[in-house]
Amino acid sequence: MSGRIVDHRAARRAALIATIWVPLAIVVAAEIVIVGVGATGSPQLITHWGAGSDRTGPWWTYAILVAAIGFPVIAFIGFFMVRATRMAGMNAWMPAIAMGITVFHAIGMGVGSVVLNASPLAPALPLAGGAILAAAAGLLTWWLLPREALTAESAQAVDALPVRSSEVAGWTGRVELPAWFMALIAAAAAVLIVLGVSLLLTVGPRLWPIFLSPLLLLLVLLDTAHVVVTAGPHGFIVRSAIGWPRLHIPPASLAKAAVVAVDPLADFGGWGFRWVIGPSRKGRWGFVTRRGPGLEVFRRDGRSIVVTVDDPGTAAAVLESYATK
Repeated sequence: MSGRIVDHRAARRAALIATIWVPLAIVVAAEIVIVGVGATGSPQLITHWGAGSDRTGPWWTYAILVAAIGFPVIAFIGFFMVRATRMAGMNAWMPAIAMGITVFHAIGMGVGSVVLNASPLAPALPLAGGAILAAAAGLLTWWLLPREALTAESAQAVDALPVRSSEVAGWTGRVELPAWFMALIAAAAAVLIVLGVSLLLTVGPRLWPIFLSPLLLLLVLLDTAHVVVTAGPHGFIVRSAIGWPRLHIPPASLAKAAVVAVDPLADFGGWGFRWVIGPSRKGRWGFVTRRGPGLEVFRRDGRSIVVTVDDPGTAAAVLESYATK
């Protein structure tokens, strides 16, 4: 990012402009161009470039395509940006993603495909050009967006448990993704599966790779829906239900443990297993499922792991007893 530091109000305003208002203007402008070209040109345009004789359709097909993708993407990402309590961390990626998706489909799949509809370079040129412009727009948005100034340290120190030399202290917790998040991923996978089946029936079996995306989504959902967190003489361990991914900080590497206030969007850009550059400019792993108090465990080199567990104070106290030793 550019490194420009501003207050919360300015950071929020910049993020919402980049996430909602600029993409909205791009979609509206694309619709105006498509309507203008379609209304004055041929009523029938090439709507798919595959094999077969019937490849044309009404020009407003592109207008519907741009609207059907653009407005839901803006509304979806904008909803989460409005809910974010801070505009720091990985939040700049959300406006960047919104901008990239908007530019790609509005220009590459919409305006470019309409303007160059009769060209032998279509659809390769519009799609390739849209992809290049989308990548440039996303990276530029990420780079230019300012960061919110970090306030006072949010980590709350915890006293170590008074463990005698003959005693062993341990703590175990479980973390699950919220039901709405799992339902959202499952719904997205279901939509992709239905789309894949319809394409297989109309196009043929050569499109079977389309099922890789929903299968990957379901595998990720099953792997990260439930994790076990342990703290004790073996250090700090975060392990998924099937054993991977697995995060471990051995006792020799423990620096400290603390209770922190976690905002999944502002701190990690979303929910589930995440990796970001933390406020200390060191790597920060996280398994976050909700906004609120969580446990952050620091290595001696400054890297850390954040988990939104119940009773993080007890877990931090257990780890502090071993970090102190």
